Amino acid sequence: MSRAFSLYLDAVRFFAALLVLFYHANWIYRPGVLFTSLGHEAVVIFFVLSGFVIAYVADTREQDFRGFMVARGARIFSVAIPAIILTALLDAAGFHIDGAVYPEGYRAWDYPVIRVITSSLFLNEIWTVAIQLFTNVPYWSLNYEVWYYVLFGILFFFEGRRRWIVFALLCLFLGPKIVLLMPVWWMGVWIYRSDYLAHLPRSTAWLCLLLSLVGGYWYVDVNMGQWGWDYLKQLMGPDLHLELSFSRQFITDYYLGAMLALHFVGLRVLLAGVDDCPRHLARAIRYLAGATFSIYLFHQPLLWFYSAVFSSVEAGIPRYVVVVPCTLVTVFILSRFTEQKKDVWKRWVEQLLGLVEQIGARFRLAR
Repeated sequence: MSRAFSLYLDAVRFFAALLVLFYHANWIYRPGVLFTSLGHEAVVIFFVLSGFVIAYVADTREQDFRGFMVARGARIFSVAIPAIILTALLDAAGFHIDGAVYPEGYRAWDYPVIRVITSSLFLNEIWTVAIQLFTNVPYWSLNYEVWYYVLFGILFFFEGRRRWIVFALLCLFLGPKIVLLMPVWWMGVWIYRSDYLAHLPRSTAWLCLLLSLVGGYWYVDVNMGQWGWDYLKQLMGPDLHLELSFSRQFITDYYLGAMLALHFVGLRVLLAGVDDCPRHLARAIRYLAGATFSIYLFHQPLLWFYSAVFSSVEAGIPRYVVVVPCTLVTVFILSRFTEQKKDVWKRWVEQLLGLVEQIGARFRLAR
C-alpha cells in the first residue's frame, strides 16, 4: 500500500467519523445541509474501509489467530471499555444537570447491568436483540464489526473443514442482522486480496473512480437509502422490518458498499508508488485519524452532556456552536488516553489472555 493511499484512507476515516458526529448533532440544531444527513452512510464507509485494513494487517503483520485477536482486542477495548464507563457517567451527570435536553428515545437507562454486560461482550445486536448502550446509539456498529473481525480471523487462520464449520456455527449464533451487513464489510477484504484489482490498467482505474463518483452522487440525489428502507419495509411488513434494526436498508447498503469498493480500487491503482507527501500534511492527517475511533464512540454522550451543561444558552445555532466544538475538543483529549495508548492495552490483553490460558491448563490437568 503506497503512503499516499494510506493517508487517503486515514482522511476518509476521519471524514466518516465527522459525518456521524454531525448527523447526531442534528438533535441540537439541524443545519439542513447534506453533510449532516449521512450518518448511516458513514457506517457503510467504515465497514468497507475496515474490511480492507483488517485484510491488510492480517496479511502483513499478524502471524496467527491469537496474535490477530490480541491486536484487534487492544484496538477495540482501548476505546470500548472507556466508552461504556464514560457513557454511564456522562448520562448520569447530564441528566442531573438538565434532564429536559434528553429526548425520550435516548433515555435507555433501565436494566443498566444488562446493558453494560452485553456491551462489554458485544452481544447487543445478536438475532432480534436490540440493547442500546444508554444514550450511545453509535455503539451498535461495534457489535457488528467485532464479530466480523472474529469471522475473518477464523477463515484466514484456521485450516480445513474446521474453519467453515466454526464460521457457520458462529454466524448461526449471531443471527440475521449482523450476517446481512457482513457482505458490505467483506467487500473491503475482497478488494485488498484481489491481485487482479490491484494491478488494473490506469485507464480502468480512472473508470472505476469515475463510476464510483457518479454512483455515489446518484445514491444521494435519489435518496436511495430511504428508498431501500421503504422497499424492504413494504416487502417484509413493518413488524419484521423493525426486527432488523440497523440492517433495515441492507439492499441499498450493498449498492453503496460497491460504489465505495470501486472508489478504493481506482485510487489504490492511481496512487500506487506515490510516496511523496508534504510532511506537515501527512502529520495533520495522521493526528486527526488518530482520534477517529474516539470521535465515533464518545461523541453521542458528550453531545448530550454538553447540551445539558449549556442548556442556558439559546437553543439552535448559539447552543450548536458551543456544544459541537466542546465535544470535538474533549474527544481529542480522550483519544490521547485511549486509542493512542493501544500498546498499553495490548499488554493488558496479553496478560489477561495468558491468565485465562493458565487457568484452562490447570483445569485440564485437574481432570
